[in-house]
Amino acid sequence: MTEPEMNLEWWRSTLVGSAGLVVVSSAAFYALSHLHEDTAGNTIGTWATIGLTVWMISQIWIYATRIKSPHHQLLLMGVSFIQVVPFLFAAVFGSFGYYDLCVVGAENAADVLYFSYVTFTTVGFGDLHPTGICRGIAVAEAVTGYILLGLFVSAAVGIYSHRAERRFNRD
Repeated sequence: MTEPEMNLEWWRSTLVGSAGLVVVSSAAFYALSHLHEDTAGNTIGTWATIGLTVWMISQIWIYATRIKSPHHQLLLMGVSFIQVVPFLFAAVFGSFGYYDLCVVGAENAADVLYFSYVTFTTVGFGDLHPTGICRGIAVAEAVTGYILLGLFVSAAVGIYSHRAERRFNRD
């Protein structure tokens, strides 16, 4: 089996998709974490949580069924791991508002983004902590971080072990 030619045309749809994920997650984060205090709260937070759930299920379906190249999967998972997922979870945390409604101690968008990255990577410094329904969302984010990291490492090992096997068999 020969490796497909890896040129810009081969990568185009994946690069456009990756850029789209970054733009959408950044826009969602900005919009939902900068809501006026009268708008933010349980209703918009619940809708944001439902939207995040639908998005995650659709992304799992796309990665599992539509993306056939492990190279493309690796790039998309890397973008998701580094930027998209933490930004979307931060958007949900921010949509509940501040004043200790979701993340105790968070006072602005930067705080919920920081909390999201700390939770996603399961570092858990403890300076900020979730309350109420956001406790469940934080658990979901931590589990997502574990799963996405495992899939990312698995895809990377698969690509490089396949290359090493081809080189070994060629020699």
